[in-house]
Amino acid sequence: MRQRSGHSPAAAQGWWSAATAAWPQARPWPRRAPWLALAGALLVALVVAGVAWVAMTQQTQQAASAGTSSAASKLISRGQVRPIAQAKVGTLGGGRILQLGVQVGDTVLAESELARVRGPDGTVEVLTAPWQGRVTSLPVHEGDTVTPGTTIATIGDLSQLQIETTEVDEFLIPYVYPGQIVRLTVDALDGRVLLARVRTMTLEPQTTANGDEHYPVILDLVGPVPGLRPGMTVRVDFSE
Repeated sequence: MRQRSGHSPAAAQGWWSAATAAWPQARPWPRRAPWLALAGALLVALVVAGVAWVAMTQQTQQAASAGTSSAASKLISRGQVRPIAQAKVGTLGGGRILQLGVQVGDTVLAESELARVRGPDGTVEVLTAPWQGRVTSLPVHEGDTVTPGTTIATIGDLSQLQIETTEVDEFLIPYVYPGQIVRLTVDALDGRVLLARVRTMTLEPQTTANGDEHYPVILDLVGPVPGLRPGMTVRVDFSE
């Protein structure tokens, strides 16, 4: 019996196996390790948190600086240089000034004659210095006619100067205490900074001419200050 020509199933399978073996093997897709993705996410979170922390720190510092500056500004008042003692000598009866026996800047002793005033009834009133000091002002002239109570001369004890302030309000007075050392800035002396010590302060407020209520404070200068004169204004810093 004649056999049919052709390839047998076994031969065909062998050919397919040989052919497929000759093909290049496909490489599997690489798998990214899970910990790499987690590390990347964690790094991004840390960077974002760091930026936020820096921004928050800067805002806090700015707010604290502004608060400190505002608080410090509230502890500053203004004052005036005054003699340690001062007296205004005035006429009791008024009249015409016959004579002025002194000039501004003169040194006078206690009971020294300052001026003579002729009253309306013809009597002469003699004005004298209450104690030793210097004439700091003469707001009148010989021949002037003045009313009772008019100041004729001002006598000051310039052996020591002090600072008087009436700008200490109820918000500042809690930070002021006797013996406290404070800084003074004198604009008239090119902003020179001086030291002073709180001597006294009132326990109750006093009403100023403007209707404001303040607590007058007296400060003693620490050491002599060349060039400082009565009437100069100063800034008083109570934040020390």
